[in-house]
Amino acid sequence: MALFSAWARLQMASLEQQYLVNVVRPYTAMLTPLWLSSLQEFARLRFEPDISGSLGTPSTGDLDEVYAALNRETLLNYYQDSWLNLVDAIASLVEKDSDFVFDALDNKSKAQGEDVNETKGNGVVPSGKGDSINYRDEPVAFFFVLFGLAFEALVDQSVSPSQRLEILQALAKILRPSVAGNAIYQDAVFSETVDTLDRLVLTEGHNIQTVIVQMARNLSLDHPSAKGGQDRVENLSDDIEQLFELTRNIILVLAGLLPNLGDSSSRTFNVSSDETLTLIRLALSALVDVAAIFPAIIRHDLHACILHIFSTILATGICQAEVVPHALPIFRRFIQGMTSQGTPTNEAASLQVRGCLTRFLTTLSIAQRRESETSLPCAKNTLLAMTIVLSTSSHVIPPQDPLIARVLDEYLDCLQDVGLASVAAGCIRSVLLRSGPLSTTDSAIGRYLFPRLIAFVAGIPNDRGEPLIDPENSRAAISQTLVLYISNPTAFPPPKVSTAIPLVVSTLLARAKNEGSAIYQEMAARLLEIGKLDPVIFRTLIARMDPERRVLVEDILRSIGAGSAGETRDTGAQEQKATPSIELRMDF
Repeated sequence: MALFSAWARLQMASLEQQYLVNVVRPYTAMLTPLWLSSLQEFARLRFEPDISGSLGTPSTGDLDEVYAALNRETLLNYYQDSWLNLVDAIASLVEKDSDFVFDALDNKSKAQGEDVNETKGNGVVPSGKGDSINYRDEPVAFFFVLFGLAFEALVDQSVSPSQRLEILQALAKILRPSVAGNAIYQDAVFSETVDTLDRLVLTEGHNIQTVIVQMARNLSLDHPSAKGGQDRVENLSDDIEQLFELTRNIILVLAGLLPNLGDSSSRTFNVSSDETLTLIRLALSALVDVAAIFPAIIRHDLHACILHIFSTILATGICQAEVVPHALPIFRRFIQGMTSQGTPTNEAASLQVRGCLTRFLTTLSIAQRRESETSLPCAKNTLLAMTIVLSTSSHVIPPQDPLIARVLDEYLDCLQDVGLASVAAGCIRSVLLRSGPLSTTDSAIGRYLFPRLIAFVAGIPNDRGEPLIDPENSRAAISQTLVLYISNPTAFPPPKVSTAIPLVVSTLLARAKNEGSAIYQEMAARLLEIGKLDPVIFRTLIARMDPERRVLVEDILRSIGAGSAGETRDTGAQEQKATPSIELRMDF
C-alpha cells in the first residue's frame, strides 16, 4: 500500500510538474488495476459487518473469526492511510479519459485483451463482468464504491478539519460526470450529499467552504437540465428543486461572510482578509454562473435574489473598501448575461433592472448625507454600479421611463459635489461613449445629457439663476467627452455633425473666455480634434466668426507653439543653471 500510495502521489504531482509525466506514464496502465483493486478491497473491509465487537475472548470464540477480525483491523489501518491518494490518482486519470482506466474497470488487462482477440478468432464470444457494464458511458458502479468511502469518512465526527478538507477535495473530484455519471442526481444520493454540505457550511472554516462552493457550482453546471438538447419537461420540478438546493449552499456561505444577508445581526464580520475576499468573490461568481443555466421558468426568481445580494453589499458600510471593488466586475457580468442583446426583451428583466436602479438611487441619497466615514466611498461605488446598469442593460428600459432622467440628474448634480465630481464625469463618459449599436434608450440618454453638459462646460447658470460650480475641474474631462461624443458616427451621423460641431466649438470658446489663458493649451487640443473630425466644416465655421471670436481662436491655437517655446526656454535655463558657476583659472 505504501508503494501504491507513493506512485499515486507521483501521478498527482505530474499534473503540475511536467518532467514527472515521463516517469509515471510507462507504469500507469500497470498501476491503475492495482489502485482500483486496492480501493475495492478497502471498501469491502470498511463496509463489511464489524464482527470484532461481538466476539468473545480467544479462548471462548472461534479462532478463525478472531483472526479475521484482527486481520481486518490491521489491514484497515494501512488502507486508511493511502486511500485518498488512490482516489485522487484515479479521478485525475478518468478526467483525461484514459483508456486503461475503463479497461481496468471492465476487468480487462493487456493480457486479457490478447486472450479475447484470440478467442474471438476461434468464434467464441467471451463473457465476464465487463460485458454487462459499460463504465465509459455510465461509470456508476465504481462511483458508488468511491462515494461510499468518501462520504462515510466525511461524516465521521472523529476526523480532524485538515483530514475533512482532504476528504472533501477527494469527493469533489469524484462528483464529476466522468466518474459519477448522473448517479449523484439520484434522490437518495443527492439529498444525503446536500444535507451534509449544508451542515459543513454552517460549522466549518473558509477552506472547506471554498471547496463546497466549487462543488455546488460544478454540480449545477453538470446537471442534466443544463445540457442542451435534452427534453426534461417531465423532470422540471425535480431539476428546479435540486438546483435551488445547490444554490442555497452558495448563498449560505455568503450569508455567513457578509452582514445584512442573514439573521446574524449580533455577529461581527471581518471582510478585509484575503481569505474572506477570495471566498466572497468565488461565491458571487459561482452564483452568476449557476444563474445562466437555470430553467427559464424559474430563472427570474434567482435573478431577483442575486440582485438583492449585490444591492445589499453596495449599501453596507464595511463592504465599501474591499468587497465592492471585487463585486462590481462580477455584477457587470451578471447584468450582461441577464439582459443579453441576443435574448428577447422580457418584461420581468426590465422590471428587475428598473427596481435595481431605484434601489441604487435610494442608497446614493443616503450616502450623500455623509453621516459616516464610509458614506463617500459608498456614493462613489453606487455611481459606478448605476453606470454598469445603464451601459449594459439600457435597452431593456423604456426610453420614456422617468427613472432615466433621475439617474442622469444625479450624475449632473454630482459634477458639483466635492469628492464625487471626478467619478461622475467618468460615469458620464462611460454612458455616452459606449461601443456598439445604440438602442432607443441610449439615444434618449444622449439627447438628455448633451445640452446639459454644454451648459455645464460653458458656465451657463441653472434654472434658478445660480452659477454652476466645478470643485474638481471636471469641465476638462467633460469637454473631452463632448468632443469624443460628436466624433462617434453611431451617435452623430454625418448630417448631424454639421450641427454639433458649431455647438461644441462655441462651448469650448465660452469656457476659454471664462477661465482665461490657463486652459488655452487644453482648448487648443480639443479644437484640433474637432478640426480633424471635419476640416471643411471647421474652416467654414472659423471663417464666419466675428473678429473677436476669431482672435480668441488664434490665441488659443498659438498657445501650443508658445507652450513649446516656453518649454524650450525653460529647458535651456535649467541647463544653464546646471553648468558650474565657478571656473578654475588655468593661466597661472
